Amino acid sequence: MSQTLHSTTTIHTLRKHIVPTHLNLPDQVLTLWSFSLSARQLLLLLVGEGIGGTVWQHLAALGHRALVGEALRLLLALVPFLLLCVLACYQYAGRYLEVWLLVLARYHLRPKRYLWRSIRAWEPSLYPLLSSGDAIELEEAVRLHRQERRKP
Repeated sequence: MSQTLHSTTTIHTLRKHIVPTHLNLPDQVLTLWSFSLSARQLLLLLVGEGIGGTVWQHLAALGHRALVGEALRLLLALVPFLLLCVLACYQYAGRYLEVWLLVLARYHLRPKRYLWRSIRAWEPSLYPLLSSGDAIELEEAVRLHRQERRKP
C-alpha cells in the first residue's frame, strides 16, 4: 500500500496480519451461554450420566424406604457422574487425568532395575570385528554364560 502526499513524497505502511490464536485448544461442540464443552468432555459427561442413570434404576428398591432411601439412592447414583465430571474437566500441569493414569500405568509396568550387558559378550554375530584372541575369550564367556543359565 502506498499513498502520495502532495504527489512528491511516498509513504509506505506496513501490512497487518491477524495471527490466529487458540490453535491448540479443542473445538467446542456445545456452548450454553459462557459454558463450552469439547467433544471429549461431552462424551465423558454423557457416559457418566448413563452410568448414574443405570445405578439409579438398579437401586429402585431403596426408593421404598422413604426419604432416607431416596437420598441414599441419589448419592449413589451421583458418584459415577461426579467422578466422570472431574475426569472431563480437571487438568493438572496441562494434561487431563486419563493421561496421568496412562503415565502411572506405564511407570508401574516398567522394570525397576536394569542390568547392563555389553553386546560384544552376548551377541558375537553383531560384533564381527574382533581379533582372534578376543574371539576366543568371547566364545568362552558366552559358553560360561549359557551354562549358568541352564543351572536351576
